[in-house]
Amino acid sequence: MNYPHSHWRDRLAAEYVLGTLRGAARRRFERLLPAHPTLQRAVADWEGRLNRLASASPPTSPPPEVWLALQRRLFSAEPPRSWWNSVAFWRGLAAAGMLAAVVALAPQLVAPPPEAAMAFAAIRGKQQEVLWTVARSDDGRLHVSNLRPMAMPPDQRCFLWLKAADSSPVMLGVLPDDGSARTLPMPSDVTEPTRSELWVTMQPIAPKPSPPTEPLYQTRWKAI
Repeated sequence: MNYPHSHWRDRLAAEYVLGTLRGAARRRFERLLPAHPTLQRAVADWEGRLNRLASASPPTSPPPEVWLALQRRLFSAEPPRSWWNSVAFWRGLAAAGMLAAVVALAPQLVAPPPEAAMAFAAIRGKQQEVLWTVARSDDGRLHVSNLRPMAMPPDQRCFLWLKAADSSPVMLGVLPDDGSARTLPMPSDVTEPTRSELWVTMQPIAPKPSPPTEPLYQTRWKAI
């Protein structure tokens, strides 16, 4: 389905706040948050909506039969039935909770104004494993995360380059290789960086490494 980018941002922020965005998707979203004020605003907006909904909803005590049913299931002599460990049960419960929250908030929802898409890239290794993610923040800086710590030769490092079709690669900086993240500045003379490829090389440590003729890894930007 082809959704507008602002729709995807709002939907991801909603699932993040509701707790239905899990696993690797949640971790990727959390890595993007520090570099993107637009995502931070979307998360804060959803948190405010849910807080208003919670404060406006009067506390309700469950019927006595609900407590009795829970006590029988949790504290009966027989081992608990498979409903508690059922993946389908929990998926259904999460989906129902999200649907109920969205329906309750529907009158309050206002479509967010159209915003520029965020530029994101995943740099993959030879086995298609993701080694680094690169997100371009609203101020042009690059937020780089190393997802897989790497054993590097002591005298070499991995460098990130921007390669336009008709020009030599421009070095952006040294990539983290210890599982950490860092922010790299975008050179002031670079225009439309997302139209270029991202190259990664492994080279000897030097103040000004020689521009490469071919990359070790390469990727293109994607808009999210």
